[in-house]
Amino acid sequence: MEERYYIEDIERELCITRWTYYNWENAGKVPKAKRDPMNNYRYWTEEDLKKLKKLTGRQ
Repeated sequence: MEERYYIEDIERELCITRWTYYNWENAGKVPKAKRDPMNNYRYWTEEDLKKLKKLTGRQ
């Protein structure tokens, strides 16, 4: 199974707060995260994280 990244990981990798990410997502600046069907938590894959870094200029 592919490694999953959760909001804490996204905060750390992009150096942003979760609220910043949520605002970007609501504004359509970044694609919506995948959701785990069991607990509805947001998660990202390695490929998603690379795309987010590129979109936000935080490489």
